[in-house]
Amino acid sequence: MKSYKVIAKIIILFLIIFIACCAKPTIVVKEPVPVPPEEVKPPEVAPTPPAPLFPKVNRDTIGCVLPLSGPHAELGSKALDAILLSAGMFDEKNKTLWKVVAQDSRGLPEETKKAIEYLAYVENVMAIVAVTGTSEAMDAAREASRWEVPLILITSKEGVTLASEYIFQHFLTPTQQVRAIVKYAINNLNCAIFSILYPEDDYGEEMVKIFSEEVVRAGGKLERAIPYGKDQTDFREEINKLTGNQISLARKTSAKKPEIKAKLTLDFEALFIPDSYRRIRMISSQLAFYDVKDIKILGTSLWNSPYLLKKGAEYLEGAVFPDSFFIYSFYPETNDFVDIYYTAYSREPENIEALSYDTARIIFSVLENQGIQTRRELVAALMRLENYRGATGNISFGPDRVAQKTPFILRIKNGKLEQVK
Repeated sequence: MKSYKVIAKIIILFLIIFIACCAKPTIVVKEPVPVPPEEVKPPEVAPTPPAPLFPKVNRDTIGCVLPLSGPHAELGSKALDAILLSAGMFDEKNKTLWKVVAQDSRGLPEETKKAIEYLAYVENVMAIVAVTGTSEAMDAAREASRWEVPLILITSKEGVTLASEYIFQHFLTPTQQVRAIVKYAINNLNCAIFSILYPEDDYGEEMVKIFSEEVVRAGGKLERAIPYGKDQTDFREEINKLTGNQISLARKTSAKKPEIKAKLTLDFEALFIPDSYRRIRMISSQLAFYDVKDIKILGTSLWNSPYLLKKGAEYLEGAVFPDSFFIYSFYPETNDFVDIYYTAYSREPENIEALSYDTARIIFSVLENQGIQTRRELVAALMRLENYRGATGNISFGPDRVAQKTPFILRIKNGKLEQVK
């Protein structure tokens, strides 16, 4: 009996379990538990910006990049002397505390770039004066453009100011020289027909191109252009071509009839020779030897040297050439500069000193206006500069930021140089 009760309990337990497993589960829908609102965060504060790329400049400081070592060290040293003089370093009455920071370029493109970067970003100079050759001029211009620092280049390289609005050039460019000498030859020497005898190198070919264009522009005529080798010393063949082979014909005539001396008939009135003073002395003596006379000889600033008239000056009588400076000029500003330079250094200045002095003085004179506080304002002020009267004449900057200058026209008379215009 007891066993039946146990079995019955077991059956009932199984039934309960079966019913519980088969029954559908109850779905309880609960109200969602409200999520506490997220904590409102304050707006993120922008991180402090880094120091500006172009920090505030030292408006009373200018830099200069010069070849103070290397093959052109003497040139750079003379330029630095002139820049220091322009800053009033030797004037006891000077109350303006201009500062000049010099860097050595060694005449190399990479060193030039490093010097400009240092002056523009570390020294924070207001402007830079740089004396460069044609090879490193564009590197200097691009580097100054990158740092947005006004740069006045003393270089003969044409087109250098195209790099940016911050680049200026203070130099008597080849184009300015040729334009001045052609104008003087036509207006003052009554020459309209020209020939050229030129060195077969980059400089000579550039000058031939410029001279040809300027002669046509001025209404003149170019008869012929004869090249010669860079190391040449005998110019007989070139002079023969220049005269239309008249020298060869004259010699043949003289061989047959020694008593007859043939006279050359030239079809040009002026001869342009863009070369150094050494070469022009050789060429002029040979022109005289072959009886090529009664023509005007024209040159470039390369002629201007104390050694030009040492020997053979009689063959250059009446020759003219342009330059940016003449120590015996009749301009009062030139005389004043020569006096103060000689007082400071006990020597006479040359072209590089005069150009460097004027360049720095232009910057200092503009900065005397205390309203100019930024480099961009200095650029604008330089563009407004008109007829600054300096040791190298009147100076303004054209729309291309190249100095507009009236060259000194120099003539050889009685074995000496004189300014004629």
